[in-house]
Amino acid sequence: MGKKRDILFIPRHLVTLRFIELPSTDEAEIKDMVEFQALKEVPYSREELVISYRNIGSYRKGFSYIMLVIVKKQLIEEMMAKGENRPEDIRLETELFYLSLLKKGIVKHERASLVINIKKEYSELIVIDRARPVFSRGFRNAGDFLNEIDRSILAYKRDKNNREIDDITIIYASDVDIKDIKLHIKEYFNIPVNFYEDKEDLANLDFPLEIGLLPKEYIDKKMYKENKKEILSMYFLIGLVILSLSSIFIFKLYEKNKIINILSNGISRVQPRIDMIDSLLKKTEILKSRRENGELILNILKESYGLIPADIVLSGMDYDGKVFISYKGTTRDTANVFNFIKALERIKYFKKVEVKYATKKEIKGQTITDFSIACQIGAGR
Repeated sequence: MGKKRDILFIPRHLVTLRFIELPSTDEAEIKDMVEFQALKEVPYSREELVISYRNIGSYRKGFSYIMLVIVKKQLIEEMMAKGENRPEDIRLETELFYLSLLKKGIVKHERASLVINIKKEYSELIVIDRARPVFSRGFRNAGDFLNEIDRSILAYKRDKNNREIDDITIIYASDVDIKDIKLHIKEYFNIPVNFYEDKEDLANLDFPLEIGLLPKEYIDKKMYKENKKEILSMYFLIGLVILSLSSIFIFKLYEKNKIINILSNGISRVQPRIDMIDSLLKKTEILKSRRENGELILNILKESYGLIPADIVLSGMDYDGKVFISYKGTTRDTANVFNFIKALERIKYFKKVEVKYATKKEIKGQTITDFSIACQIGAGR
């Protein structure tokens, strides 16, 4: 058996968790949009936050459904400082719990299920509608537990787009007394309620987790140490080869065939590591290029966000990966399109802004204009 990984799991009540739809299925675009959306959710700077997400899938054409996680970096550092060893990774307990529910078949694809996970110190409610998480709330058990349950359910029902809950599952730790909880839940709801004692440690389950909350500087430091070890190992091997060759040339020049064999073996041992270092350098250059390009697009999104006229509804933004960004949407007044163009021309990153098309059509007795604006990136880049 392999060595058990040292992973720290953060409970739900310590993070900000949102379920959002983004108008893209391209992973590079989604990554930029996620960061932009996260900064709108909390009143902190980017440097104070750790942001991660899981792409749940596409439930509408051209859109991706995202589990977005935001947590203060200071909180993570404090949790890491309490442990004896620095963890290899930091994960979100909610993501692990959601995947375990799907695997065990506790939630059904055709139903909206409320699952309450009760532990000794804290609890979490999660609503999964047809295998897709749509609501989650966590809290410490120090307060009025039953009122917390009621408030959470009311918060879920306030969103008119949320479906009625079809069934409830209560999962509780062996050291939790749920006698009063059973009575309260059964009185509050007139739907099936199932109870399961949790006898399995989620941390031991092997699931493909996508949400990573280890701060970037710790990841970079870890990679640097690993690369440093590889480089030192490579130089050590090269030194051994050179020493061996020097000894052979000095003391055994007459054994020509032996020298050739030793040289060949030494090169064969060193070459894979040289190739690995070369590959690492190339990947580093690629990552640097993608990061600079991503920062440019993110800056454009930030500047253009506040320029959208009130009567314009954007339906999509496309980026061709090179020099063009397109804004697509609808408006009741064509003049708004040209006002939007004038506003976009003030963005320093755009070299040229023009209308690709503006088409009027009748919908329920109202004239609506579909439009697309193409912006060429160049100036200020």
